Amino acid sequence: MRITLNNIVAIAFSALGILGLIFALNNPGHAQNKSQITAAPAVDRPGAAGGVSNGTQPEATSPQAASVAPFVMEDTETDSPGTNMVTRIVTFKAQVGGTPAPLLQWKVDHGKGFEAIAGATRSTYRISNAQVTDSGSYSLFATNSAGNISTTSVPLYITEGED
Repeated sequence: MRITLNNIVAIAFSALGILGLIFALNNPGHAQNKSQITAAPAVDRPGAAGGVSNGTQPEATSPQAASVAPFVMEDTETDSPGTNMVTRIVTFKAQVGGTPAPLLQWKVDHGKGFEAIAGATRSTYRISNAQVTDSGSYSLFATNSAGNISTTSVPLYITEGED
């Protein structure tokens, strides 16, 4: 089979469509109304798939969703890029997706490799009183049963002195 630019473009658009669908299904702002979900009626025939032999209906079960490794939806951003003075408020943000929902952990590299920041397990991390010791590169790490990923690290420099 000869691979052409048209084949590559078609595959790329298909992948983007699938990622868009995954995002739409996982976006909390677009949650499906569960009252609209109904189970198919049980079949009451001996030997029928899903059949019931005792006259009771089984509980409705939903098919297992395929696992999707974490992926970056919005890369690391900060409201205070570059050099900042002590006592400033600094906020880092990033968004990742995946199925099941990934566990999140912000990490900082002070020059000796990334280390987890205690309690920083949301998509936003805030330093409310930045100090020189907070200087380093910050990144959000995400993991689920299908894999892991990290966002682009963003440097933060805190200095004493004037703006």
